[in-house]
Amino acid sequence: MDLRRGDPDRIAEALRRLLDDSGMTSEERVQVLGGALVVEALRPYWTGDRTAEAAHFALRAADPELADAIEALAPMLLGRAEVREEAGAAIEAIEALLRAG
Repeated sequence: MDLRRGDPDRIAEALRRLLDDSGMTSEERVQVLGGALVVEALRPYWTGDRTAEAAHFALRAADPELADAIEALAPMLLGRAEVREEAGAAIEAIEALLRAG
C-alpha cells in the first residue's frame, strides 16, 4: 500500500493493520502510539541543538492544547516504561538466585 499521498483515513487504517499484525498487547499498542504522538508533536520544534525543554516551550507557544496533551501523556508513558524496566530487573534477579541456589 503506497501511503506517500495517503489521506488520514488510509494511513490510520494502515496503522491499525500494522498493530493488528504486530501481536502486541493492547497496552503495548497504546505505549507505541503514545510515544509516536509525543515524538511527532515535538519533531518540528526539536531541531538543531534545541533541548527537549526548549522544543516543548516552542510547541506550547505554537499549540497550547497539544502541549497540554503531551504534558499529560508523557508522565504516563515514562511511568509504564519504568515499571517494565523494574519488572525485568526483578525477574533477572530471581533467575540469578535460582541459578545460584
